[in-house]
Amino acid sequence: MEDTATSDTRSENQADRYRMLVEESNDLATIIDTDGTMTYVSPAVTRVLGYDSEELVGNSGYEYVHPDDREKNAEAVEAVLETPDEPQTVEVRFKHADGSWCWIEATMRNRLEDDVIDGILLNSREITERKEQERELRELAGEYEALLNNTEDAIFFVDVDASDGDVTFEFDRISPAYERQTGLTTEEVRGETPRDVFGEQAGAELEANYHRCAKAREPISYQEELEIDEEAHIWQTNLAPVLTDGDVKRITEAHGWTVSVTDGPEGGARFELVMSQ
Repeated sequence: MEDTATSDTRSENQADRYRMLVEESNDLATIIDTDGTMTYVSPAVTRVLGYDSEELVGNSGYEYVHPDDREKNAEAVEAVLETPDEPQTVEVRFKHADGSWCWIEATMRNRLEDDVIDGILLNSREITERKEQERELRELAGEYEALLNNTEDAIFFVDVDASDGDVTFEFDRISPAYERQTGLTTEEVRGETPRDVFGEQAGAELEANYHRCAKAREPISYQEELEIDEEAHIWQTNLAPVLTDGDVKRITEAHGWTVSVTDGPEGGARFELVMSQ
């Protein structure tokens, strides 16, 4: 039977090993009790948040969390207490030693039954740059949406997928101007291939031009004729590849003008030129 001294020695050794692991980690490790008081803060806090560990130990973590984020932080702590086997991840702003706010992603684990940790373990990393990029992307998305909805250019967005070795093209969305000029809608074309929308022959010609654009990895221009609802449209088409991590992931198709060819009132053909503004 193991005596108390041996058990204590083993616990001390485990604590030393744990401390060595967290102190060598790039992530910030923190232990809090059920009230949110910090009982341990790893040395990584100096690099991440500018504090010495001793400055934070004994203080409530909630005091350093942005007021707007305290509720969701408390909800995550409550959830990890109620369901000890399920980690909780939360993104909050934490006050830096210089007074600024730093975005932190923290994963909480209930280790109250662990004799070494005896608390809620948080592994955190700083994500301020990522959050700033997300904010910029949201702003760009808003600007892009406003531009798309107000432009008179007829625009197609085509997704490019080469994941299985064969390059395929599917329509993602079209501009309101394209909808007005053709009668097609984003709901009708989303997820469809050029052959699905325009038929085998015209779709194959479209795909050939998409392949040409993707292979060239630069914009190309040409004229094309497409039949939509038995009405021919002659387009001046511009294709531009969108590269992500060096690969063509999307093609933007813009039409500068279209000649609509229909039956004239006295027979023959009637040509209607629609110019972009």
